This record gives sequence, C-alpha cells and structure tokens, in this order.
Amino acid sequence: MAKSETPGRLIYEAPEQMVRLIKMIKRLSISTTILSAGVQPFLYPKLIATGSSLTMGFATVTCAGIFISPLILNWFTKRYVTKLYYNEQNDQFIAKHLNLINRDVQLAYKSNQVQVPEMLGIFTTYIVDEMKKKRPLFVDPNMVIDMHAYKRMLGFDRPVNLRPEDFLQKQQQQQQHDRKS
Repeated sequence: MAKSETPGRLIYEAPEQMVRLIKMIKRLSISTTILSAGVQPFLYPKLIATGSSLTMGFATVTCAGIFISPLILNWFTKRYVTKLYYNEQNDQFIAKHLNLINRDVQLAYKSNQVQVPEMLGIFTTYIVDEMKKKRPLFVDPNMVIDMHAYKRMLGFDRPVNLRPEDFLQKQQQQQQHDRKS
C-alpha cells in the first residue's frame, strides 16, 4: 500500500493517552533490557568470584526476567488496536497495532474472517482468522466512531441462525478440531 493511499474510513481510534502510555512502557522495558545487557559483562565476573551458587542462580533468573519482560509486554499489547479503518470498495477492515519496537503494523481482513468469542477474554474483543492462525484483537467499543461499520465487522448484520442441528454440527466440528490440535 502506497503512503499516499488512505486505508479507508476511520471507524475506531484508541485514546491517545493510552497509546502514549503503552509506547512509553514498552520503551522503558526495552531500554532497561538494553542497559542490563550492557552491564552483564561487568557483573558476571564479580558474581563468579563470590563463588556462591545461590547468588549466581538469583542473578541468572533476574536477567532472564529482564530479557523476557519486553516479549511478555508485547504479547499483551499487540492485541490493542490503535486505529481501525473500513474500506467500503473492497469490504475490508484494516487494524493498526504496535509491534515490539512501537512501529505501526497493519492487519487487513474481511468481516467473514472475524469471530466473536462466546467468552470474551480480558484483552480480546474479537478474533481474526488469518491463514489458520487465530489473532485476538482488543477494541474499546465505547471509542468506536462508526458503530454501523463496527457491527458489520463483527457480523451483527448477518442473519442469526437458530437451527439446533447447525449448532450441534458446529459443536462436533469444534470437538474434532480440538482433538487434532
């Protein structure tokens, strides 16, 4: 997609304060990881000289936690949609979210790829099924600008199927899928 092209009509925008806060926390986490990596060559020889295996074990666990924390933080925050666009020409939605280094990443999908989970997770509003990989995303419904497009994305404009045999068939397919995984 060229830089001059607009991804479509903006239907959701996350609160700017929240996006800034997420970026700041991720920056802090990555910078402390880099700083601790820089201190490692000076710290470990002194710890080895003490000869205490307990001290070495504690330092190793602490360093592992420091290096893993940006990844865990990214695992939670990559679900948070910062902007959501709807392109009416090709009936496509584009969700923007932040990657590990705070760069915008775009995820394009159609409404038929969206599933609303029966039980909403703490950071999950809907799930995008992209090439056999389910991608949970979080959008604050109170901040939606265009509710009609949002409902279209979630499939609320499609007719409701209340036939019990279809429900049972869907349940059996889910059980078979769970056994394969």
